[in-house]
Amino acid sequence: MEYVIELLEKNRKFLERNIRQANLMKTDTNTAILALSKVDELRRAIKILKLKNRKQ
Repeated sequence: MEYVIELLEKNRKFLERNIRQANLMKTDTNTAILALSKVDELRRAIKILKLKNRKQ
């Protein structure tokens, strides 16, 4: 379970870094919004998995 959480966190950080480095909010807001929604989904998934992992 820890491995999956780490992978999701790495993916989230990668997406956030790409959004910042490509300056997407200024150049292409539609793509930035899609990427940010993916980041939000990853955050939710990480949070849920961490909670389930604590209960076990």
